[in-house]
Amino acid sequence: MKLVVDANVLFSFFKKGSAVKELILDPDMEYNLGLFAPELILEEVGRHCDEICSKFSVKQEDFNVMLSSLELFIKIVEKESFKESIPAAQGILKDNIKDVPYAALALWLRERGTGVSIWSNDKGLKPMQEHGIKVYDVKELLDHLKISEEKEP
Repeated sequence: MKLVVDANVLFSFFKKGSAVKELILDPDMEYNLGLFAPELILEEVGRHCDEICSKFSVKQEDFNVMLSSLELFIKIVEKESFKESIPAAQGILKDNIKDVPYAALALWLRERGTGVSIWSNDKGLKPMQEHGIKVYDVKELLDHLKISEEKEP
C-alpha cells in the first residue's frame, strides 16, 4: 500500500508506543507500506517541535534525532518533481490550499502508475476521494490494517 503522509499524522510518531510510529518504522515490513511526502513535511513538523515535545514528553535532542530519521522511512519528494500536478491539486482543494503539496504529490504518483492513497487527519483532503485517491485518517488506516491504535500503555 502506497501512502502520501501528511504532517499532522507524523505528530503521533513522537508518542511512545503509538501505532503510527509502528507503521512508519515497520521493521518486518508486515504492513508493506510505501510512504511518500513532499519535502516541506520535515520543516512543517519541525515548526511544531515545542508543542510535540511538551505533549509527548520528548526531549528536544530526541525530537531532532527522530525527525531526521524519518527520511529513512519516508521517501521525501522534491517539489520540482511534482510541480506539474500543483494546478490540478489547487483546483481540487480550493478551500484547503495549505495541503496542495500533499494532493499534488498523490496526483503525480498516480499519474506514474502508482496506486496511492493519502494518510491524513485533515478532512480538507477528503475531496481527493472524488478524484480517485482514497484519504485515510489514522483510525481508518489502522482499522483497514486491522491493528489497534496504541501498542503500549
